[in-house]
Amino acid sequence: MDRRTALMLTTLLGALAPSRLLGQEPKRREPKPKPREDPDFRPAGTAEAEAQASRRTALDADEPQPAGFVNEPGFQWRSFPITRYTQAALEQKVPQKAILDWIFRRTGTADWHGEKTAVLTASKTELRAYNSPEVLDQVDSVVERFTDALEDVLSLHIQVVAAVDTRWRHAVYWRLEPVGSGPQGQQIWTLAMDDAAHVLAQMQMQQGFRRLVDQKVEVVNGQTLTVRTFEPRTYSGGIQRESAAGTGFQPKADKLEESIVLRMSPLLTHEGDAADAAVDLTVNSVQAFQRTKIIAPREVGSSEMSIDVPVAYQTRLDQTIKNWPLGQTLLLSGGIHPGVIDKKGGWLGTPLGAPSSTEVLVFLDIAVASRAKSSARGDAAKTTLEGADADAEADAPRPKSAKAPKAGSRAVRGPDLDPEDP
Repeated sequence: MDRRTALMLTTLLGALAPSRLLGQEPKRREPKPKPREDPDFRPAGTAEAEAQASRRTALDADEPQPAGFVNEPGFQWRSFPITRYTQAALEQKVPQKAILDWIFRRTGTADWHGEKTAVLTASKTELRAYNSPEVLDQVDSVVERFTDALEDVLSLHIQVVAAVDTRWRHAVYWRLEPVGSGPQGQQIWTLAMDDAAHVLAQMQMQQGFRRLVDQKVEVVNGQTLTVRTFEPRTYSGGIQRESAAGTGFQPKADKLEESIVLRMSPLLTHEGDAADAAVDLTVNSVQAFQRTKIIAPREVGSSEMSIDVPVAYQTRLDQTIKNWPLGQTLLLSGGIHPGVIDKKGGWLGTPLGAPSSTEVLVFLDIAVASRAKSSARGDAAKTTLEGADADAEADAPRPKSAKAPKAGSRAVRGPDLDPEDP
């Protein structure tokens, strides 16, 4: 066999038989199955590490300073629990708002909306603040008046009066204690309840006296109460097109509200014998409607029409009265208005007889609700005893009448006594 034949046979044998026989191939390694893990199995020390991690997460969640917060020099965080108060005011949708409002009244807004970063926020369980220690002390004082108040419910007697005469001041002015004033000449006084009753009794004898509101209500300490009385005024304020052809434009009816709105928030002092009152009295009045002629494009009828231009006034008294003693009447004068909540027309369509001046007066009496209820029960018992005494006197024998004076003699009469005078 020559070399050429041997080379050819070797090539043919290599093509027909594989280079590696099947029996000589190494066994492929299959991945071993992982052992079944026990969900309750933890390596030693894992449980303690997870507990520490969870505690660390809880501490981070309770950190008073949020991430990325820039500290102000001298400022600090402080939290105040307010659950006791919010539970007493469950009827209010956001009872904690009253605390925030009174904090702003006490500290002002400049300390919270200035160049330095400050925080004031409240939920139904906690109030948190970030400010200087001096401001935080004031916040603490306000919160304490809400959460540690001697009483949570106050009783208010509200009377709104429209008086046509300002001379009610004549007999009691020297007894009025001025405590505030408004930008349009409004005035605020405190006076004894007996003097207030005397003023109201005098006004009832006047022909133009009108009592617009007489309500006794209860309010949670620090919450805001709103009393509103109004009278709609309808007038022709413009024109409107009612059809594409024919008469076309017609007068348009508009409406104004002549109203007296009182918003009040009383807050007891620490001693519970006085209150601070945030009072907001707004009076909207309409003096008259001036009739004005205008020209309107109309295809049928006269093109001249009439509209009304209202002559309206508004006054506002926004004050915070401090240390209003319980048992005294707070008297507000809302200023002089042209016949507020009264008919505007005079006799036979003339200005004669139309109201020209009316003073709006608000009488406010405040007491702790529990004391007010006990006082009402005492008055009822007193009335019952007086009725029993009157029945007993009626059943008792009447004494003999004194002899009539002889003819020609002069009867002597003492001076008239006013039971309201001291």
